[in-house]
Amino acid sequence: MGWNRERAPKLVDDLNILLENLDVEWGFTNQISAADLAANGETIRALDFTKAVLVANGMKPEDKTNWMRQIKRKFVSRYGQSVSTASYGF
Repeated sequence: MGWNRERAPKLVDDLNILLENLDVEWGFTNQISAADLAANGETIRALDFTKAVLVANGMKPEDKTNWMRQIKRKFVSRYGQSVSTASYGF
């Protein structure tokens, strides 16, 4: 199965699509949810998202520079360097 390029009208739903893509494509289990990431409506930064995914999968981000680059690249491709509920739109 390939990368799902669909977009959702709400940021939390769209983040779930991205998290599912990481699971399908690279085997990252969804140990973190979009609701966890966007719970308080603050801006989600690419680096913070990337670290959260790795930590939720039992990895130390500082030891996984290749994964850091790849996950961050996917986030930036989809949202730019950061995204918030207020700024989200496609």
